[in-house]
Amino acid sequence: MTALWPRQVVEPISPHEAHVHEVVEVLAEGRTAVQSYEVVRLGGHGRAMVIEGRVQSTEADEAIYHEALVMPAHAVAPSVGRVLCLGGANGGLLHRVLALPGVTSVRQFDVDAELHERSVELLPHMHLDALADPRVTLEFGHPRDLLDGLTGTFDLVLADLPDSVPGSHVPALFTAEFYARIRELLGGTGVFATQAGPANPLAPDFFAGVLRTARSVFRHATPYTSAVPSFGVPWGFVVASDHPGAADPGRAAVPEPPRPVTTYDAETHRHMFAVPRLLRAGLEGGGRVITDADPMWQA
Repeated sequence: MTALWPRQVVEPISPHEAHVHEVVEVLAEGRTAVQSYEVVRLGGHGRAMVIEGRVQSTEADEAIYHEALVMPAHAVAPSVGRVLCLGGANGGLLHRVLALPGVTSVRQFDVDAELHERSVELLPHMHLDALADPRVTLEFGHPRDLLDGLTGTFDLVLADLPDSVPGSHVPALFTAEFYARIRELLGGTGVFATQAGPANPLAPDFFAGVLRTARSVFRHATPYTSAVPSFGVPWGFVVASDHPGAADPGRAAVPEPPRPVTTYDAETHRHMFAVPRLLRAGLEGGGRVITDADPMWQA
């Protein structure tokens, strides 16, 4: 393939397609003890975090992704006093969680302290002043290991994870065993939300697998989508809980969004849960339960 630009990011979105971004400036690149990364400026999208060759967030549309992860779960959660965030080193998640009414404490687990430092330095618009908030506890290590040491329960657990690619730590964060531990921490009434990969009706296997795995663990698990332009295809999410209020999250009463929220409201919420027919068919008819012994990754 002839390069479209002198430097570009080429992301597979199915076994036979890719989405290509022009890189107009490289701010930093390297490899930490955990993963490779680039912090770049993308044409049309501004500053961006790229992990293992895949765009994780961009200045232009990170709000769409992060609000899609946080706000639907907030709408169905009975309370959000204690929150656990898994991942989110790029900073887009934490300040939005702290803005939710009623939050008393937030624990954030991330796997990569070095990349977090680079993100704070190079993407300050993502972090704002969230790390200075006394309600925040930030810890580094593999989330599976950190979860083993937790006691008590949480009202809301949010998994802001990178793409699930072979050889990384991420596939272990989409398995039934991992979800069973999350369920214990939710104490029967808490709510869990995770990104679930591309919502591509022509290649729905990963999204369908995440949904089927969540349904094998939780009483209720519902898919929804959001169009994040820099990802190339709509993106999938799953909200899950044993609480009866999560049985039909698309019909939840949406509270007034807090001031930092710019892309989400009640109408957007309803649209997220109106999953198109072809994708619904792929989700209901495909996928498998993902386990530690039989993981799954994206295209």
